[in-house]
Amino acid sequence: MTDWQLTRTFASPQGEIRWDAFGDGPPIVLLHGTPNWSYIWRNVVGYLAPRHRVYMFDWPGFGSSARFAGQNISWDEQARRLPELFQHWGLTAPTVVAFDFAPIFALRAHFFHGLEVGAFVFADAAVIPPFVTDFSRLARENQGTMRQLPVHVAEGMIAAHLAQTTYRPLDADTFAGYLAPWRGAEGVAAYWRAVARYDEDLAAPLVPRLARLSVPARLLWGDQDAWFPPEKARELAAALPGAELRFLPEAGHFSPEDNPRAFAEELLAFEREIGRGGDATTGGIRSTST
Repeated sequence: MTDWQLTRTFASPQGEIRWDAFGDGPPIVLLHGTPNWSYIWRNVVGYLAPRHRVYMFDWPGFGSSARFAGQNISWDEQARRLPELFQHWGLTAPTVVAFDFAPIFALRAHFFHGLEVGAFVFADAAVIPPFVTDFSRLARENQGTMRQLPVHVAEGMIAAHLAQTTYRPLDADTFAGYLAPWRGAEGVAAYWRAVARYDEDLAAPLVPRLARLSVPARLLWGDQDAWFPPEKARELAAALPGAELRFLPEAGHFSPEDNPRAFAEELLAFEREIGRGGDATTGGIRSTST
């Protein structure tokens, strides 16, 4: 299992959000996607915290944040959490690193809710439809059946889906960390609720607005991403004028897991390029060992 924990809380309209912050310097906000949680950043934050103040949290319905029946975790509702958290943290225009489906939430917050962002980094990003995987599409369209499956069968299906996310097979303890939020009857129910809210129609309005994005942007992508292959990366790069695409070697869809050092180095280099790189410090860094 994992000892990864977020130690602070924020009361949102969709329940308690668990969050934490590390290091000092210009702020960076790390946004996890789905079906993962802040655990995916545990090996990245140690590289960033000597030069930056790094914020992360679990979206409502995910990880250690509140999860309950009837919770609104639609993609338009998730976008409303970012302005609330930025205000709570006292942030103005930080760099936002959005992974997987999180670019949809971040871009909706920016374009539709006036969220001030200093720069964007989109990683293995779902923005331009179609992008929902075959398994998730099938699960979303057959929710009644999925919710009747025995828990151990559902866990096995979720585990098989997660096993496709990395270039190399994960060791047992690491894999258990990713699966942990989806274990048991409560976890399985939370997983199906999340999948039920996958809605590419909420991403579609972002596509014509991408060319108008006025802040610096960078794309990071696992060169072995089996969920969102290189063609999707190039499609997004073409829609974002001036956004350079960098492929991370020997990395699958969970590129921050497969190659955290390369991910962090690319992010730090981008911050220096745009004049947001901080001075190295030694304080405020918590161990990220699992």
